[in-house]
Amino acid sequence: MRRLICKRICDYKSFDDEESVDGNRPSSAASAFKVPAPKTSGNPVNSARKPGSAGGPKVGAGASKEGGAGAVDEEDFIKAFTDVPSIQIYSGRELEETLNKIREILSDDKHDWDQRANALKKIRSLLVAGAAQYDSFFQHLRLLDGALKLSAKDLRSQVVREACITVAHLSTVLGNKFDHGAEAIVPTLFNLVPNSAKVMATSGCAAIRFIIRHTHVPRLIPLITSNCTSKSVPVRRRSFEFLDLLLQEWQTHSLERHAAVLVETIKKGIHDADAEARVEARKTYMGLRNHFPGEAETLYNSLEPSYQKSLQTYLKSSGSVASLPQSDRSSSSSQESLNRPFSSKWSTANPSTVAGRVAAGSSKAGSLPGSLQRSRSDIDVNAAAGAKAHHAAGQAMRSGRLGAGALNPGSYASLGKIADCGQLY
Repeated sequence: MRRLICKRICDYKSFDDEESVDGNRPSSAASAFKVPAPKTSGNPVNSARKPGSAGGPKVGAGASKEGGAGAVDEEDFIKAFTDVPSIQIYSGRELEETLNKIREILSDDKHDWDQRANALKKIRSLLVAGAAQYDSFFQHLRLLDGALKLSAKDLRSQVVREACITVAHLSTVLGNKFDHGAEAIVPTLFNLVPNSAKVMATSGCAAIRFIIRHTHVPRLIPLITSNCTSKSVPVRRRSFEFLDLLLQEWQTHSLERHAAVLVETIKKGIHDADAEARVEARKTYMGLRNHFPGEAETLYNSLEPSYQKSLQTYLKSSGSVASLPQSDRSSSSSQESLNRPFSSKWSTANPSTVAGRVAAGSSKAGSLPGSLQRSRSDIDVNAAAGAKAHHAAGQAMRSGRLGAGALNPGSYASLGKIADCGQLY
């Protein structure tokens, strides 16, 4: 009897082990429905061990890989542009049928995610095969706007990544002809920027950069500037980064209609509560200065002194002193000379005589009043020497001494010159 009971227990155990192993096989149909999971939940012992089971760490490892190591950049996009199955287009009708099938798959998010990812790759395959040469392609491309937006909103990161790569490839190949699609997809791409999954966030950012570089449509400017005031700090940082790229890549005629919006946006960015957003906003000032120097100087003058100083410090550290307003490019000595009062007696005198007096009386500059002192760095030595020689030649031609009537009354420099002339004559 005992042997019979032991035999039955062993048989039950072997059946249990066999089912457990089979359930963990990747090729088993039971793995798709996670057959081992109900068994562990039904067993009190296994249920108590569930938080520390092998299933928990596996999920965490997958999430960390997707959110950390899954980040992509523009180089990855460029490689993926042509890393697609090769196809051939034999007629425009065949192209239309293919695009209709692609739109049908992408417009239904209930399709398997792998099918949707392959459909997005097939759009790139058509581009590589020369689909842009067919007029019907652009008509069907407009019909794909909604499907592309839906793909960029997908919960599956692989689908989002393929959608961003496809959009970037369309912008690269079509340029400004992708204006309608770019305008439709950019708001959705901005929604990816604060995503916690790095693969989604970086894919969205890379796609926006490709669109800014290759599709120069003025209607995109309000879409970017509006996100510069977003409540999300990462979105504001990225938006000013995109705005800086836009000011570097685009021509002035494409920006003229939105110059006022650009100035106001950059001004708000310089006052942003986030330090990194302020740094990115200061970078955009240089681009604004290159396109609209007058508006940039007006913006600078409207800033508080503390913000002006921060902007000066950044521009000087980046070697862009030329982007400063004209009044702020001089050295510290020139700044002091600009702030000193300018005597009216100097303005009424002959310019050559004034230069000669400055050169002759430079050794006595310490005894002159503060209103007549000037920094030595502000004087052109060659010009002063020439003026002095010219003045001396004029004195030699005159007969008699320099009369008091020829002097400007009250001029300290003139009095000093009289003493010198008295010694000479």
